Amino acid sequence: MNTYKFKLSTPAILLSLLGILLGGGGIAFTIFRILKYGFSSPQLIIQHVVLLIVSPLAIAIFAAILIRSAYKVSDKEIVLWFGFIKSTYKIAEIESIHLFSKTNKLVIYFINDKYTVIVVKPEWYNEFTKDILSRNSKIRYDVSTTDKDDTDPL
Repeated sequence: MNTYKFKLSTPAILLSLLGILLGGGGIAFTIFRILKYGFSSPQLIIQHVVLLIVSPLAIAIFAAILIRSAYKVSDKEIVLWFGFIKSTYKIAEIESIHLFSKTNKLVIYFINDKYTVIVVKPEWYNEFTKDILSRNSKIRYDVSTTDKDDTDPL
């Protein structure tokens, strides 16, 4: 099984790191408030509990996105992990793979008129495509140098 890590954009990485820092800050702030004010009112208890649930959850989600976002290509399927979310695509259902070279996007089209855009480093497009094509020789591979929408009708 070959693994291809996501190519997350710089803003996505920065926002994930910010989410982790905010989650840690939420835990520290809640512990400080518990030590300072205790559990003096029902509203304060609810605030403490909610923050102590949401903050670690934010840390876990954003850390999972940074650590476990990848495509795994096996003999029968492509598994997409985006943090805790797992999607599986059967290689037998792939109709074609298309590289839009002008926009540098790799798209996989399936038999049931669905598609997915592959988000890995562009340098890995050839290796990723060869990996899938080696598992199913019926998949069509196309490259386009221009998009049809770029033509000016006037």
